[in-house]
Amino acid sequence: MRKICLVAGGTGGHIFPALAFGQWIKKWGKDVSVSYVCGSRPLESEIYASAGISPLRLPLSGSPFGVSNKAERIKRWWETAVSFFKFMKLSRKEEWDCCVLFGGYVSFPPLAACHLRRIPAIVHEQNAVAGKVTRLASRMGKSIASGWNECLPLPEGSFTATGVPVRSFRAVERQKGWDFLDSGRKFPENAIIGVLGGSLMSKGLVQLLYSIIGDEAFKNYTFLLLGASGATGPEKTPGNVVFIEKQWNMNSFYSVIDGAITRGGASTLSELMLWEIPAVVVPWKLAADGHQERNARRFVELASGEIWSEDDPPELLKEKILRILQKAPTARKILPAGDESERLWRLISSSIGRETANLG
Repeated sequence: MRKICLVAGGTGGHIFPALAFGQWIKKWGKDVSVSYVCGSRPLESEIYASAGISPLRLPLSGSPFGVSNKAERIKRWWETAVSFFKFMKLSRKEEWDCCVLFGGYVSFPPLAACHLRRIPAIVHEQNAVAGKVTRLASRMGKSIASGWNECLPLPEGSFTATGVPVRSFRAVERQKGWDFLDSGRKFPENAIIGVLGGSLMSKGLVQLLYSIIGDEAFKNYTFLLLGASGATGPEKTPGNVVFIEKQWNMNSFYSVIDGAITRGGASTLSELMLWEIPAVVVPWKLAADGHQERNARRFVELASGEIWSEDDPPELLKEKILRILQKAPTARKILPAGDESERLWRLISSSIGRETANLG
């Protein structure tokens, strides 16, 4: 039996592609055992638990790079060292044939351990801009898979564009989807605009939207804010705004919305493309190396989308929201998931010199 380790932690943007890839292997694989490794943040355990998975955990809470507080920086370097030796021990025990690193802070110790132990390691970079671990892995000669057709600053030919593995989804009837979301509100008869701020939810995004949601142009629209409950006081909530709790299963949410306003996380953008949901992307300005801006550009090239910068006037955001709703397809075609995972598997197989006959 082949053994594969999937390393993913930090936020849902790293974890969900790993879960999607693992689900694909489970569906199509023969004699393939999958292990998951994450860090110590509670959010990571919560996301994995929602998928019924108990990952192996490294005692690592974040990256030691870019930390200004000296004590915190020392703490994280210590955690990194401990995690490195723990992963070395795990790799000897589990005897993995290959490790796939889905980026983020938790990937650094496994990358170093795999390099020393000569375990084939492939990095999947979800973003259009390579993170620190991805750039380091490229310099070490590791195979790089990219979620887009660019992976800056890596030159063309040094990475393979596989796309971002996306979870399996099943559309549900809109009324049933709304009831499942348990918003406490009657199903609206008007258009519904979903607001996604990532697995950590962006309060800044909510505050930006409040400047235009009450506009006369949106009186017949409902704004469905995912995971934003408590972001603002109830006395400030316009009547056309509905808060719902975090949803790790997104079937119902995607089934009821007509358009979206979202940050520029690669995983979310890939899911919106799968569902053919038009979106206004509001890249987070503090995202490392401007990767959300680059993700947004690639999304707009491939899908029905607009980009609005936080420096742009609110009036322009209003125009872009109305514009994407005009682009909404009259009949949604849900595309089959799996192509991205298949391309990633082929890269893994070629990297470790094995045949893929055991997969469908």
